[in-house]
Amino acid sequence: MNSANTLSPFFEPTGIAIVGARSTAGFGYTIPSNLKKQGWGDRTFLVNPNGGELHGMPVYKRLADVPHSIDLALVIVPAPAVPGILDDIGRLNIKHVIVMSAGFAEAGESGKNLQAETKKIAETYGLNVIGPNCVGVVNTANRFSTAEIMPEVYTPGKLAVIAQSGVFGHNILERINEYGIFISKAVTLGNRLTINEIDMLNYFHQDPDTDMIVMYIEGSENGRLLGQTLKKITPDKPVIVLKSGRTTEGRAATESHTGSLSGEDVLYDGMFAQTGAIRAKTLDELTALTRVFATQPLPKGKNLGIITGSGSMGALATDSAINNGLSVQPLSNETIKKVKEGAPDWMNVKNPLDVGPSGLFPKGFSAMMEDPEIHMVLAIITIPYVVYQPRQASTTIDAAFFASSTPLRERTWPKPFLIAVVSHKQLVGIFKTSTEPNIPVFTSPEKATRSLASLWRYHHWKKEHE
Repeated sequence: MNSANTLSPFFEPTGIAIVGARSTAGFGYTIPSNLKKQGWGDRTFLVNPNGGELHGMPVYKRLADVPHSIDLALVIVPAPAVPGILDDIGRLNIKHVIVMSAGFAEAGESGKNLQAETKKIAETYGLNVIGPNCVGVVNTANRFSTAEIMPEVYTPGKLAVIAQSGVFGHNILERINEYGIFISKAVTLGNRLTINEIDMLNYFHQDPDTDMIVMYIEGSENGRLLGQTLKKITPDKPVIVLKSGRTTEGRAATESHTGSLSGEDVLYDGMFAQTGAIRAKTLDELTALTRVFATQPLPKGKNLGIITGSGSMGALATDSAINNGLSVQPLSNETIKKVKEGAPDWMNVKNPLDVGPSGLFPKGFSAMMEDPEIHMVLAIITIPYVVYQPRQASTTIDAAFFASSTPLRERTWPKPFLIAVVSHKQLVGIFKTSTEPNIPVFTSPEKATRSLASLWRYHHWKKEHE
């Protein structure tokens, strides 16, 4: 296992060699161009036996010809050529390598043999190797990326991403960016020749730019050590995990993707539960949990306050909350008194609080936020857009529903607060524009309550293990 300090050249290199730079389409063409655009041209050196020039940068025929010290090598050559290149890298005492080439353990028996040969060379020279079959790393703090990413991904955030799959890494970055959530760093591990998810968890645990970690894995070579590592990290930083290979067929698919042996899923379930890691069951749930954990404070307890304009939505939210380990306790006398002032006779003041068309949504919401016995709040918006539309020009959703003169995204809240808009997509869009990323907006009460329950379970585990 590598110490966290030994991995910093992957994210903060002083000299980068791209072995396999080329003038035709592919990583060898786009990566040099992207690095130059992001200000890394003076530290990036291109290598190809043909020599010449690319993107206005000289191309050296041999790695040994590069007139600069190199601490990170990107290898983008056909798989059979990788062992020889790795041997050259080792002889030049370059210790950090990202092998982006595919065609190794994921490609069948011959690929497994090639990977074993490559690993032996890496171990002989003590190389730290990310990949093969990956797209490498991203560091938003210095705008260093070996992957081709959208410009907005470079916006610095506090979330680190670990993904075995390069495509998945791109996918989660773009998904969370849609909601205004940004990353500190990201790494795609591929086939994990020498660097694996445990190494990266330890690195991000010590990274001052990272407050939480999201991880996609297809399996682990050392489940016991993974569990020990998670148990060490989760009291300090939440770790949200999506693991594929839940089924026999899914496990077979992971082996043909990154050459992973994913293991029995029930063992992973138990391990995640025992170590405080938050397991997402689907990609959508991973995105939802990431949004909630990145924006909401931890709750002081598990009592959920629900305010809605529809009794049916309140009932659905209550069922989901209870099924996921939350409680929906009666309102305190003080909160009941506040809400009852001016309330119509037909309105039953309880939790969940169904205000119907009374116009008391702002009052009920404020009372719940002020009640110390309510530890988190879910606001369910059910007004038809056709009813709200005529009011659009004269008010904002912040004022109409929450008695706020400023957008909710600009305010801080003392407890977790989510919104579910069960209405037309136009109204959903208006809420998202006004509240996100500060207050995540969902389109069903169930997804929101499941996310809040995960927030509570993590807090409860954290308090017991700090």
